[in-house]
Amino acid sequence: MESDALEYRRRYRGLIGVKSKMPIRDVSVLSRIYTPGVGAICREIEESPISSYRYTCRGNSIAIISDGSQVFEFGNIGAMAVLPKLEAKSVLFKTFANVDAVPIALNTQDPYEIIETVRILAPSFGGFCLEGIAAPKCFTVENRIRKAVRVSVLHHESHAAGIIVLAAIYNALKVVGKKLDEVRIVINGAGAAGIGVAKGLIVAGTDNIVLCDRLGALRVYRTTGMDWSKSEIARLVGPQDVKGDLAEVIKGADVFIGLSARGLVTKEMIASMASDPIVFALALPEPEISEAAAKAAGAKVVATGLAESENQIRSSLVTPGFFRGCLDVGAHRVNIDMYLAAARALAAMIPEDKLSPANIIPRQMDWHISPVIAQAVAGAAQKTGVAGLSAAEMSPEMVYERTERYIYEGELAWLPSEGQDYGKLSINEEALELHRRYQGCVEIYAKVPIKDEIIYNRLYAPSPVAEVCQKILHDAMAVYDYTCKNNLVAIVTDGSAVLGFGNIGPRAALPVMEGKAVLFKTFGGVEAFPICLSTQETDLLIRVVENISPAFGGINLEDISSPRCFDIEQQLCERLDIPVFHDDQHGTAVVAMAGLMNALKIVDRKLAEVKIVFNGAGASAISVAKLLLLAGARHIIVCDTTGVIYKGRSKGMNLIKRELAEITNPDKQKGSLADVVKGADVFIGLSGPNVLSPEMVQSMAPDPIVFALANPDPEIHPEAANQAGAIVVATGRSDFPNQVNNCLAFPGIFRGALDIRARGINDAMNMAAANAIADLVGRDLKPGYILPGAMDFRVPPAVAEAVARAGQETGMARIKIEPERVARHTREFIYDERLSLI
Repeated sequence: MESDALEYRRRYRGLIGVKSKMPIRDVSVLSRIYTPGVGAICREIEESPISSYRYTCRGNSIAIISDGSQVFEFGNIGAMAVLPKLEAKSVLFKTFANVDAVPIALNTQDPYEIIETVRILAPSFGGFCLEGIAAPKCFTVENRIRKAVRVSVLHHESHAAGIIVLAAIYNALKVVGKKLDEVRIVINGAGAAGIGVAKGLIVAGTDNIVLCDRLGALRVYRTTGMDWSKSEIARLVGPQDVKGDLAEVIKGADVFIGLSARGLVTKEMIASMASDPIVFALALPEPEISEAAAKAAGAKVVATGLAESENQIRSSLVTPGFFRGCLDVGAHRVNIDMYLAAARALAAMIPEDKLSPANIIPRQMDWHISPVIAQAVAGAAQKTGVAGLSAAEMSPEMVYERTERYIYEGELAWLPSEGQDYGKLSINEEALELHRRYQGCVEIYAKVPIKDEIIYNRLYAPSPVAEVCQKILHDAMAVYDYTCKNNLVAIVTDGSAVLGFGNIGPRAALPVMEGKAVLFKTFGGVEAFPICLSTQETDLLIRVVENISPAFGGINLEDISSPRCFDIEQQLCERLDIPVFHDDQHGTAVVAMAGLMNALKIVDRKLAEVKIVFNGAGASAISVAKLLLLAGARHIIVCDTTGVIYKGRSKGMNLIKRELAEITNPDKQKGSLADVVKGADVFIGLSGPNVLSPEMVQSMAPDPIVFALANPDPEIHPEAANQAGAIVVATGRSDFPNQVNNCLAFPGIFRGALDIRARGINDAMNMAAANAIADLVGRDLKPGYILPGAMDFRVPPAVAEAVARAGQETGMARIKIEPERVARHTREFIYDERLSLI
């Protein structure tokens, strides 16, 4: 029988998910979260990049970054096995401070690749929490990242451990009547936490510290087992001539701090310390010496990292409130003043008249910890000039109040109380107001929230988390059973081809990716998070996506310019063993294919017989053309801004267009769009506004079909196309009939692919999706209804079932599952998510 730690994670498909902050009740709301309203948010951020904090989830999101090179006492367990630890941390961030923390486990342990990956991820997040990265490279990584990005960066094991240990030391010294600048402190463990704690004590005012590792005391002239980080700390602490192993140097010490491994300290060692010694045995999952043994040996004050300890010292007490303070005032870096302010505020939570050997630090479930730390950090950031918001805009008291309100009242307590008469606003104005009010569209949520110490100890304490890490370490595929990877998709963009705006960059692209994440969740129950990358170099983008892939079950590429997008997708498909899907290509192709199937039924024509003219030779157009050819089309002509693409054309060509010229335009026609559209049965526009005139439509074959799919403004207005003779008109807009909306495809496609744990998504799966969408129209087919509506919830289950069946038939599935069960599973997600989790 599985333990609670495993059973809960399996049942809930991991412990965290992504959800929309705004309920999607109808197409009207959808048009303000996604197209066309989202364009106003993009424009606002393009003009003022800093406003991404105000209008998107970035202002409340951090990434928890790990390479899995140093986790608990297990050491280097890698990216997959560290995921349960990152997920558990994410729940702590959300529960105690409403910080949306995304676990990012990296498929690299090269420090400079980690630095570059985090730098490129910066447009998506307001901060980074480094976790489980081995020393000494963790210090290099943290130092370089802080210099490379203008967001808050905190190293959990180093900084957070230093803050809470310092807070506990402040109070423990008061209990025993000693002063910080007079005591002798021995630290065992010279990794990230040990060195971080030592540095924290130094900046707080003491340097009488001996730091030990497995070979004994660190000292400047030691010649074995040293590295640059150990040499650096050895020069900072004093005295510098101490020699010997831990048993030797602990003699006469006032304070022992263990950040190493279980069982390394004996009763005899404690008995050899100074009078009324302080013992912090903080190794996890088991301490250097038990609390009972330390007390029996004479320790006056004892703390461990275990939940059952009288004084539990856990760095997870610190990080939620610390980042809350940083995010609320827009801190662009973390400094010593913020560090010390957090430690002092945490210590001050225990009044002096309440201090005792058994009460030196607030308990894990003290809900006031995060508000107190957030207030202190925000105030210090403002005083030292690293905050983006002044005290007049967001005072430390307001930070405390907001955080406390969230803890006791939930997310709605954070929404502005003033009303807004939306009826007097345009779509763009409403979109801006909604995004500002909710600070973006998506958020992380805890599937099993921490309500008391019982659930904390069962799921989130070090021991149960370590159990799940070990399970995955021994069976890599178990990551799909016990973490969010099985249902989490990264929506990746570089902002180089966003809607009809072109290259507006990753920050301005973020609102579109958020809207996409809402669609994933609403229509397929797929957890998706926007990942906007600060690079448009193809090789670097590919490498970054490869590096972050362990955390995700699929990659949805979005708004990446052509022809780069083809190379990026192809290489990622070859390198990764998870579904990679470029929605601008394949999502558009699937829905356009479905629409055209039905449109041709209305005019009673066959795909193999009609002449189809495309305007636009970007990713969408090329993919639609290829899928139509795969389905049996024979006469396709593609135009770009230079004119018709044909074999042998030299101007404005690239590798992809040359490939297209080989398989289209069989008669080698030349000229402009106006020339080749004459006599065409079908026009498909994936280009820009107003490029198809009524006169061009009139020159087409009788009863022509016009798909004017440019967004947000089509190639021709539907009314004008109808007046010019078009029998069927489709656009990409939700406010016109026949919307070719990718949300009909990608949620169901990913749902089906994730449920069979597909290695990829192939043409057969895409064709199956197109047929499933087209079939749902059935007998209701008419010129104004060739595709199901965007809010037709029959679509995702049908698509998911078809994709799952095709994936299994073509060998793309890792597991066998009845396609009908996939459809049922999708319906459960849509109508009652709780059912799908049981």
